Amino acid sequence: MKKSILLTSGGIAVIHLLLSIGSVAVAFGSGMEAFENPDYQPSMAERIADSLVEILTQPAMSLWTSWMSKNIPDVVEWGLYLLNSLLWGITLAILLHARTLVDGKKPNNKTIKATS
Repeated sequence: MKKSILLTSGGIAVIHLLLSIGSVAVAFGSGMEAFENPDYQPSMAERIADSLVEILTQPAMSLWTSWMSKNIPDVVEWGLYLLNSLLWGITLAILLHARTLVDGKKPNNKTIKATS
C-alpha cells in the first residue's frame, strides 16, 4: 500500500517536473520573438504554456521573491522547484489513493462472541 503511494508520487512528480520545465521552455522560447517585433501576438501554444507555468509552479512561486532571486544561490531555487514537483506528486497520489486509504483504516466490524 505505502509502496504503491510512493511509486505513484514519484511518477507524478517526474511527470510534473518534465511538464513544468517543458512549459517554461516553450513559454520562454516562443516569447523571445516579442523583443524583435513590437506588434507580436502570442501564439496559442505560448498562451497555454504561460498558463501551465503559472499553475504548475505554485505554491513554490508564491514563496520565491525577487529578493531571494538576487541573494540566494540558484541551487536553492532548483531545490525548491524539485520540492514543488514532489509536493504535487504526493498530493495527487494521496488523492488518487484516497479511497484505498479510507477503506484500509476502517475498523473491523466483526463481533466477538462470548463463550459460556
